[in-house]
Amino acid sequence: MNDPHDMDANDPQQNTIAHRLIGEIPYVLFLSAPRVVAEGIKARLEQSRIPVHLETPFTSFGLPEAYMGTYIGDVSLWVPEILHREADLIVERDHQGESS
Repeated sequence: MNDPHDMDANDPQQNTIAHRLIGEIPYVLFLSAPRVVAEGIKARLEQSRIPVHLETPFTSFGLPEAYMGTYIGDVSLWVPEILHREADLIVERDHQGESS
């Protein structure tokens, strides 16, 4: 039986993107960036109704820091796998709209 969420070893894109289940929904790593940059992108994606899961290096320890926002280093943003392309397009469009 073929599960559409199984990784295909012949698909180079799937081999380069981290995957995980969050609440039984397949998510992919969208980006890792400094907190201030990631928070702006997260707000823009959520404004476009794309759910975003933010993780700090402390998330795996069960610390609620992600919600307090005191860590300013690199954080990871995860988006639902089926919305990954849409999230890419939104960020790309926003980036193209910036003045040089």
